[in-house]
Amino acid sequence: MMILARLLYRNLKGYRLLVVFAILVTFSQVGCDLLAAMPLKFIPSKVNNPGSDPACSFPFLDPVLSLFDTPLLDPSLRPVAANQPPGTPPPAPCPATPSDPSSITSPRITQHSVIGVIVFSLLMLLVFSLLSALMSYIELYLATFIAQQLSAHLRAELFDHLQRLSLDWHDRQKKGDLVQRITGNIADIEKLVTDGLVDLLAGSLTLIGVASIMLFISVQYTILSLIITPLLFLLVFSYTGGIKRAARKKSKAAGKIADVATEDMNALTVIRAFTLEKRENTRFGAYVQSHQAAGMQAGRLQAQFTPLVAVLVALGTLLVIGVGGYVAAGNSMDLRIFTIQGSTIDVGTLILFLTYLKMLYQPMRDLSKLTNVASNASSGAERIQEVLDQAPEVVDTIEEYRGPTRLKGDIRFENVRFNYLHDQPVLKDINLTIPAGRKVALVGYSGSGKTTLAKLIPRFYEIGEGSLFIDGVKISDYPLQVLRQNISLVLQDSVLFEGTIRENIETGLPGATMDQIISAAMKANIHEMITRLPNGYDTVVREQGSNFSGGQKQRLAIARAILRDTPILILDEPTANLDVESEAEVMRALNTLISGRTVLTISHRLSTLGKVDEIIVMSEGHIVERGAFDELKAKNGVFTHLLEEQNRYNLDRDEDETLVVRSVHVKTLPPAERMARKTARVGALVGANALVDADTLTGIDTALDADTGEVTVVTPAITSVTSKMTAQIPVTPISRPSLPTGPKEPPSEVEFHELNPSTKAQVQIQVDGKIVSEHPLDQPSFTIGRYSKSDIQIASPRVSRRHALLYQNDGVWIIEDADSLNGLTWRGYRISQMALSNGDRIYLDPGIVLQYIEED
Repeated sequence: MMILARLLYRNLKGYRLLVVFAILVTFSQVGCDLLAAMPLKFIPSKVNNPGSDPACSFPFLDPVLSLFDTPLLDPSLRPVAANQPPGTPPPAPCPATPSDPSSITSPRITQHSVIGVIVFSLLMLLVFSLLSALMSYIELYLATFIAQQLSAHLRAELFDHLQRLSLDWHDRQKKGDLVQRITGNIADIEKLVTDGLVDLLAGSLTLIGVASIMLFISVQYTILSLIITPLLFLLVFSYTGGIKRAARKKSKAAGKIADVATEDMNALTVIRAFTLEKRENTRFGAYVQSHQAAGMQAGRLQAQFTPLVAVLVALGTLLVIGVGGYVAAGNSMDLRIFTIQGSTIDVGTLILFLTYLKMLYQPMRDLSKLTNVASNASSGAERIQEVLDQAPEVVDTIEEYRGPTRLKGDIRFENVRFNYLHDQPVLKDINLTIPAGRKVALVGYSGSGKTTLAKLIPRFYEIGEGSLFIDGVKISDYPLQVLRQNISLVLQDSVLFEGTIRENIETGLPGATMDQIISAAMKANIHEMITRLPNGYDTVVREQGSNFSGGQKQRLAIARAILRDTPILILDEPTANLDVESEAEVMRALNTLISGRTVLTISHRLSTLGKVDEIIVMSEGHIVERGAFDELKAKNGVFTHLLEEQNRYNLDRDEDETLVVRSVHVKTLPPAERMARKTARVGALVGANALVDADTLTGIDTALDADTGEVTVVTPAITSVTSKMTAQIPVTPISRPSLPTGPKEPPSEVEFHELNPSTKAQVQIQVDGKIVSEHPLDQPSFTIGRYSKSDIQIASPRVSRRHALLYQNDGVWIIEDADSLNGLTWRGYRISQMALSNGDRIYLDPGIVLQYIEED
């Protein structure tokens, strides 16, 4: 709840005075409700006993009531003769009050007519009821207005923050879950402000007001009336925890549902091609059932709570009516602790107490609903705050910028080092100068750091060590807007937005004229295609450009980049997914785009590099070669090897240079052991069909026979299988015989280990390279997270409240993703569950490591 309170306070900045005004209106509304009930006492008491006058309890009403002592209302007050003054009501003593001894010895005399009190009471009831209705309208309108402003602000803040988080962080997230946080979780908070807070505040004030007035009238009778209140509160709070836990599970399941739905809607072609409909229905249904179970749990608790409250309220009402009627009949009630004197309660007081009890018990009944609403909002606030606690990708400069807004495009790297994870550098000592207007190509094996190097230029990531200059100025000294307005990107998968073709091209230069847009389209060789469409430039782009081919989308992206007209251009595999004809069209458009700019091209198709000024060859984060195409080809180095690999499948290649395929039987399991172990995850076979060398993580094609359990390694011109292929990598058996599909999984060992249940182990928690805690594994399971009750608590906003589980299974320790936002990473792989081996380092966040250590 503290997270929810802080979130509300921070995001209501600018509306706090309005909130205070709404609170004052609620005070007024509750006051009007309390006063509107008073006539229910005044009328019966006065009719039953003319001395029981409102002025007896509230002397300040004496002059007001005198205004109603008129012959116009009460005929008995008419004068006997025309020249005589109106009569006066007969005097009557006020009822004696046991708490006031003087009221017995010298009672106060009142002199107001019964009819006058009735008329006054009716007017009082009408006025305060109307005022209560007006106050209710104002408070509900203000609550709705504040809730809408809050939700709009929260959504804008969360969406803006999500856009500023690092691309690496987004790669680890489930998109559907993030959408659920923006929509569903903020809607829960909005509902709390609209409904819950008004009811909670009004209910609390009603409890205080009713108790105060009842105590003023009769302390003993009030104590008797409120005797069940502690039981009601105990009942409410005993159910609060269970309802909140169910709400949290329901919120989490809703995120999973959104995630699976988003993922599958974007992969319908693949699902149909591989006939995965049943599997996906089962997967989706599992999360729906989880959501349903959590909802039923909350509903079951609610169903238990409501009748229990009703029973307690009925008992309280029974007690009040029974005792009140007994005392009103003139009998004294001795309750040991205190005594209620006879006739100290009359019919009016009994009716008023019953009315107030209804007002008192109703907020207590509503507390169950409020508990559910508050639990949902609290759970949503935790999930929203979890995202807001993530550090943005880079921090924009706060110093005033006075330099040019149009850069020349001279780029210089000086001793640049960069790593995504704390101790695994991706770029190492990069020194590179690209003069303005020069065209450079980055080539190398996958994972060599090409794309990472390019993404440092627009400052998508913060440099770890060294410096990156553009036009002699550190990029950190440029405002992000100025820096990125001077850089255009054409990516492998071009993204088109919802809207028309014209609007998509215009994103390169907002506010561009139609002539500028057409000119850019013509230079990108896409204008003729657009004009052939029925609606031309007003043709609507479907989701992510699904109504255009890959080549058309690329040329639209190039038109966008041409319109942007920036001095620096980054091309990241712009033709990788295109056929030959589309590639030729895109290459012609690119030739127009790159003219007169500093161009950095990333490409695996070395045949497209003929027009660059220099080729930079990267390997394992280093620049290993650089030069012109012919120079590098003659060196017989890494670049030459890349060319040979690319030409390996060329049909014009001599027969003796074709791929030599050899089958190597790595491991065959006996049938009994196969049944016991199920199917092992061998290498990265899960979704990738590749065995991974444990030291170098170099991919090697493999095949697995699911019936025999036999692994076949297929590799170019292989001469031997080294021990690296059976290095000590954890084994994670899976529970189904068929290989699953999905994201890339960590490699698992071919050879199975003998499990040792008696192994002693511990885990170290390292934050930014420093050991902050050590935990011996001396119990069967551990929870890991930011939550104060976690077995292994890590007090960092980068760690989720329930981040991971660590438990022992058949003598081996297994770590499993619980409900983490940043995920678990091992050797650069995202994992959901993995058996641990001595020395394994699991990243809970790029700077937070859990290291598993087995003791000798």
